[in-house]
Amino acid sequence: MTVSEGVKAADICLQILEFVAFEAQGAGVTQIAQAVGIAKSAVFKHLQTLIDRGFVAQDPATSRYRLGPKTWLLARNAPDLDDVAAIALPLMQAARNELGLAVVLSTPSPRSAYVVATVPSNHQIEIGVRAGSELTLHASAQGKIYLAFGPADALSRALAAPLPAITTRSVTDPARLAAEIAEVRRLGYAAAPEESLLGVNAIAAPIFNYEQRLVGSIGLIGSVQHITTPPDPQLVHRLLALTGDISNALGARPR
Repeated sequence: MTVSEGVKAADICLQILEFVAFEAQGAGVTQIAQAVGIAKSAVFKHLQTLIDRGFVAQDPATSRYRLGPKTWLLARNAPDLDDVAAIALPLMQAARNELGLAVVLSTPSPRSAYVVATVPSNHQIEIGVRAGSELTLHASAQGKIYLAFGPADALSRALAAPLPAITTRSVTDPARLAAEIAEVRRLGYAAAPEESLLGVNAIAAPIFNYEQRLVGSIGLIGSVQHITTPPDPQLVHRLLALTGDISNALGARPR
């Protein structure tokens, strides 16, 4: 097996693992094959490897696949996000009850803003994202927070890579993105009107810990009717108060 083949096989295994993780009732082979985009026969081979290594287990009653014991052991040694979520969720729910908008907590990574927890909107037509979703860095409000307040080289790495158009409103010009991120640093929040999905807007602000390190972001998501461009100053004030309260609870100094 060549290096490229090995990398591809590893990537497929990780895609399978991620898909299985977020299927509450377990996942069948056909579901997995459709989600990953490979033949069922190939899925069986990858699943067998994951089963042999303890990362996936098959339910004998339903033949569906779930996470295995090795995954649980790895999770126990992963960085603890429970404190952030435990502190954030009650405050997120209060903000949703007040604003009616979906409130989303994500943690940053070099590839995306990874959604950890969500509080759905209470509008008649619900708009939001589910836990486990990955938000692109250049075309989402929470991704832009990572580029603005994350590691020093985060923006330069993003600008050196392609900036695909997720929608017709996505920022694809590196110079324009760089200017926008500078404005995000100045204002303390980011917006992404219709950049991830037409008709939907989002604003987000950072969460810092006691080391003044970015550990997450909170996004408010709603239709362009409810989150205008530019956003209502009172809505921005409520968002910054929310992330400020969470950051303070984590020991951050007031910014």
